[in-house]
Amino acid sequence: MERRVGLRARTDFGVIARDGSLENHCRGVEVSPTGIVIDRGRPVGAWDERVVLRLELRLPERLRPLRALARPIWSFGRLQAFKFVSISDTDRLNLAEHLDLANLRGALLS
Repeated sequence: MERRVGLRARTDFGVIARDGSLENHCRGVEVSPTGIVIDRGRPVGAWDERVVLRLELRLPERLRPLRALARPIWSFGRLQAFKFVSISDTDRLNLAEHLDLANLRGALLS
């Protein structure tokens, strides 16, 4: 049995996934302090299973994007889940504030 730690919430904001010079504009649909589920806009193939990607999270309440290194965990159809490998403490705090706002809006999942 898997035990979840922390909050996760449904959301909708822009995400840019970068692998070297390749760039993919996506939508963040679910987020937690430890990871994110994004909608890639097309079915995810085996070539999208990179080891580590640079993600820019464009939260609606922030002027500058949050930056994180993340590795893919699973994919299903157009959705792909990532676990944050590296994210600054400041960006993690901003992400926690985004979750608090989602909780106030009633978008909290667990």
